[in-house]
Amino acid sequence: MKKETQQKPKKKFRFTLRIKWSLAVGLTIFLTFMVFASLLYASFYNNLLTQEKQSTQETAKLITDRLGTIKGNLKSDDVLPLMMPEYYSGDEQDAATKLSQDSIVNQLSRADLSIAIFDRQGKEIFSSQKATVKFKRVGNNKQQMIRSDGRSVIVTTMPVYERPNYQLTGYVFIVNRMDNVRRSADELRLQMFVLIVAAVLFSGFIGYLIVSRLSKRIRIISDTIEKIDRSPESTARIPKLSGNDEINDLATQFNAMLDQVQRYIEQQKEFVGDVSHELRTPVAVIQGHLQLLNRWGKDDPEVLAESLAAATQEANRMNSLIEEMLQLTRAEQVEQKNVQEVTDVREVIMQIIDNIQMLHQDFSIMSDIEMDDEVSVRMNRNHLEQILVILLDNAIKYSADRKEIHVSADSDQQQIMILVQDFGMGITPANQQRIFDRFYRVDKARSRERGGNGLGLSIAYRLVKAYGGQLTVESVEGSGSIFKVALPVIRTMNTSEPTDKSKS
Repeated sequence: MKKETQQKPKKKFRFTLRIKWSLAVGLTIFLTFMVFASLLYASFYNNLLTQEKQSTQETAKLITDRLGTIKGNLKSDDVLPLMMPEYYSGDEQDAATKLSQDSIVNQLSRADLSIAIFDRQGKEIFSSQKATVKFKRVGNNKQQMIRSDGRSVIVTTMPVYERPNYQLTGYVFIVNRMDNVRRSADELRLQMFVLIVAAVLFSGFIGYLIVSRLSKRIRIISDTIEKIDRSPESTARIPKLSGNDEINDLATQFNAMLDQVQRYIEQQKEFVGDVSHELRTPVAVIQGHLQLLNRWGKDDPEVLAESLAAATQEANRMNSLIEEMLQLTRAEQVEQKNVQEVTDVREVIMQIIDNIQMLHQDFSIMSDIEMDDEVSVRMNRNHLEQILVILLDNAIKYSADRKEIHVSADSDQQQIMILVQDFGMGITPANQQRIFDRFYRVDKARSRERGGNGLGLSIAYRLVKAYGGQLTVESVEGSGSIFKVALPVIRTMNTSEPTDKSKS
């Protein structure tokens, strides 16, 4: 047991359709969310940054407006009462109210905001906290983004002018480290990450369920193929699958292909069996005559001539039999859906009648063709010719004393009807059910005298059936038979010439 286990090849890991589909869906969702999340994050961050810049600019403007009331160069004694809460005088309640309403005081309380005031010489006279950026005097309002200690900060510098003289008295210098912006951005990134992970997992799970359903149906198809591979003659077919999609179409087409292959296999078996059965007699006859010649007939001219004639006749019959068997096989393989040729029925009927009449001048072939040139059928011309030749040849072979054949044709909106009538021996009701079977002969002795192999009507029947038509027979024993061919019609307007029925 151990050896057998060791000899078994290890099953290689492979990416199944489920895994591939789940990964593809998950990756697609991930990339899609990443793109939208990046755009959303960039928009959100830019909005926060714009708001923070505006807030810093407004704070600097408020401070400069407040300091604009100071006369001359800015000094600590003048600035502190306007900037620091503890320098408010008066009633405590009134001071508290002023503090709560003072936006500058609120900004001074921010841990990420450094507000400094310099006199006009650039000397620092007030600072809410130590700044990380060095102050530089400017002539006009200036706001910029710079890097400080590895992070981006907003630096706003604004000159202070005395009102109404518009004399420079100092500078307001604000450094905003944007802690609130970073905190909000970090929270947004975390939320987006959680959302992306959840979306990828959920979409991957849904994709896995969908592919599981699809792969289950594919597995059914694969199992059916394996059964047929193990036994080519198996009648296994893909069962009806749920849903109405491309996999269902594939299963239907595959079953149709299997049915066609099965028919070809059965036809091949029938062909081989029928040929071997039918060739047994002529081969035995030829072999018998050869043995006769080998014993004493080669010295007897009369026996030699008789044996050679019989062998030649049987060889010709074998050749005719094989040719008709091939025609029968081809007839069984015809599929109307693959035929695009359109054949003029009236023209073919008249041509075949003329050809048969020339070969059998002792027969009178009467025709009554009541259809115009616009009536056609979708079939190969040589197949329609073959059907008519078989029926006319059959009528001639089995005609009795009255050497007369009637051929008529008519059409309506749905089909054309071709009738071939003879006045021969007729067919009994029991034989009428079997005359279209291969190798079946009503009277085998007389059939062989007429050179028939019992395949002509079988070939005609299968050709008519292949093109969606019907071949039937009506017969009265001793009075003759009528073979009826019904084929679906198509009408083609003849635009090359004006239709003038008076000339026809």
